[in-house]
Formats: sequence, structure tokens, C-alpha cells
Amino acid sequence: MHIEFLFFAVFIASCFYLFPRLGFVKRAGLASSEIRLLLLFKLLVSLACAFYFESLPFSDSLIYHKLGSEQYDLLLTNPVLFFTDWGEGSPDFGLGGIFEASYSFWADLRFRLLFKFVAILDLLTAGNFYLNSMAFSSIIFFGNIAFYRIYKDMYQGHKIKVLIICFLLPSILMYTACVHKDGLVFLFTALMSFIFYSFLKNRDALSPKFVLIFLFGMLGVFLFRNYMLLALLPAMFTAWLCKMLPYSRKLVIGISYSFYGILFFLSKYIHPSFNLAVAVVKRRADFASLGEGNTDVSMKELYPTVSSFLINVPQAINHSLFRPYLWEFPGFGVLLTALELFSYQVIVVLLIFFRNKKENMLSNYNVYGFAFFLTMILIIGYTIPNVGAIVRYRSIIWIFVLCPMICCIDWSRFRFWKANK
Repeated sequence: MHIEFLFFAVFIASCFYLFPRLGFVKRAGLASSEIRLLLLFKLLVSLACAFYFESLPFSDSLIYHKLGSEQYDLLLTNPVLFFTDWGEGSPDFGLGGIFEASYSFWADLRFRLLFKFVAILDLLTAGNFYLNSMAFSSIIFFGNIAFYRIYKDMYQGHKIKVLIICFLLPSILMYTACVHKDGLVFLFTALMSFIFYSFLKNRDALSPKFVLIFLFGMLGVFLFRNYMLLALLPAMFTAWLCKMLPYSRKLVIGISYSFYGILFFLSKYIHPSFNLAVAVVKRRADFASLGEGNTDVSMKELYPTVSSFLINVPQAINHSLFRPYLWEFPGFGVLLTALELFSYQVIVVLLIFFRNKKENMLSNYNVYGFAFFLTMILIIGYTIPNVGAIVRYRSIIWIFVLCPMICCIDWSRFRFWKANK
């Protein structure tokens, strides 16, 4: 009997015993059997994705695993150096270029942190790629639980719909299955969102523990995908203003994001290294410099000016919300991605024509979720010229719009829903 099978059995048994007993998980209101089934499904998906990624010659997850194994060897032979070695070139970059995608201290740091994280997982799994993927998925499962607790509380009586969106979305399952920055960012964003929802619901209920969790989530997002904070924090502030000010949400949102837009283009006067418009253009150039891919799309030239950004808005939205088209690229995997995206577009159409007005579509939390989602859609559309990368980057933010849309559709108007009921 291979030792890996023994590890597998012990790991599954430990998760099945521990997770239903954890307070954060128990307060989700799911039965122990439901928690175990959802966790088991996520772990099985992680195994399937690990098998798939292992067959790809240039899979990010497999590359991270190999580089993490080098750090694992360093951890075993020289633990002091493991915690102090952050690369020879990193100090030469300086602390500037905080939003750079490459050749900066911050860009180098996020990868080194990921490699060291893999090394620590290797201590538990003896360096097995499949077991690492399962351990990683079990950690990310807390992010799924956090989102489930938010939307189950917001849309009571819609348990099955919320459960499907929070745990079973194909893109989230796939891109949080194996060790990658996306899974960690999903987890950290979920923690921040959960604490923020608790704050909006009852700000007096916030404890020092909640504040520390929020700061931990914010630090994690900053370290692994720092530009997301430029979408997260303004969206949270706007939602908080909607709660605090006695004006219509539309007015508050309009004024807030007009201010953010002006600040975006005037940021160069705060400090030259904090020029956000130039950072977006530079990030786009960094992606283009990676070389041509099988799913590259042509993009108009982008300049750090108001007119250039406005001209590129339709293209950015098209790339982020409508690509890949069903007919665009060959390959079964791309077709499945396009079908998933098409199903989301159908949901938008159903919401327009069959909205249940009794459900709260634009709560203060949803102001945050929609604003964050749309800001990220623009950032992704402006900067990424490859559909495969677009799919991966947007995968973890679908949850912010799909849960409210699914729960706000009046499904009782469909015959098949009545029949199933």
C-alpha cells in the first residue's frame, strides 16, 4: 500500500471530523452531512484539477509546486535561511513600483510567499502534489463558507440557490482547486467581505477579533494582488456612505465614483510612483510582454489620459463580460468556459424580465459587491489581452453578482420550477 493512500484517508477522515465542529463553519446553519458532502466534492474537484494541471507542460500550479519543493528542501536543511532569504534581486528593486506586475520588490514578494507556503504544505504532505491540492482546497473552503453565510442571511428562504452559487460555480471550483494566488485572494476577499457585511448589519457587534481578521484579509489581498484593494476599499466606503447618509443610493454612488475617477487621474500629483493611470498602462504592457498565447485578443492602444480610458471602456467591458464567445476559439475547455459565461448572461436577461421586486436587489452590501465587481471588470478589461487569463482573474468575483441575481429572479413564473416544487 502506497503511503500516499494512507495520507489521503487520514486527511479525509480528519477533515470530516474537524470541519463540522468548527464554530465558524457550524454557524453557517448547514447540517454536518451537508458540510462533509460539500467539502468532499471540493476535494475531489481539487484531485481532478491536479490531474489535469499535471498533464499541462506549463501549468502555473505545477510550476509553483516545483519551485515550492526547492523551498521545502531549504526549510529542511537551513530553516533560518528559509525565513530570511527573499531573493538576491529583491532588495535592488526598492520599495517603489507597488503596482508593477514584474521587476519590483512587491511582484517578487508575492511569488516567494507562495513558494514558501507550498513548502510549509510539503511538511504535512511529504511534497505530494495531489495532497497539497487537497490541503489547499480545504483551506479555501472557509472562503466558500464565508460567502454562504453572507448571502444565506441576506436571502433567507433561498438556501439551495445560495448553496449552488457559493460552492458549485465551475470557474471558482477550478481556479481555487490547486495552489495558486487566485485561491488565496478568494479566501482573503471572502474574509474581508464577511467582516464588512457584519459591520454593515451591526457595527456595534464588531469585536477586536473581527478587526484583526479584516486586517489579515486586507494584508493578504495586498500581498498577493494589491491592485484589488483599489476596487475593494472604495466600494466598501461607498456602501458605508449609502448606509450613513440620508440620500438616495444612486446619488451617493454617482458622486462617490465621480470623485474616485477624478482621484484616479490626479493621483500622479500625490506622488509620481503612485500614478494609477500609468500603472494600468504599464500592467497592460507587462501582460503583452509575456508573449503570444492561444487565446490572445487584439486591444486598442491605451494611454494614461482621460480620453484614452473612456474610448477603451466598451472594449474593456466586452473583453471582461462577453469573451470568450461560443464560436471564438477551438478546444473543448474553451467551449465549456464560453457555455458557463453564456449561462450567466442568460441569468442577467431573466433578471431583467422576471425580477422579484420583493427581494432587495440593491442593499448596502450589494452596493459594495456590484461596485467592486464592475471596477474589477474594467481593470481586467483594460489590462489583460488574453482570454484565458481574463477567465481566471474574473472567476473569483462572479459570486458578488450571481447570488443577488439568482435570488432576485421570480422563479415561480416558470412552469418547470412549479413542477419541481
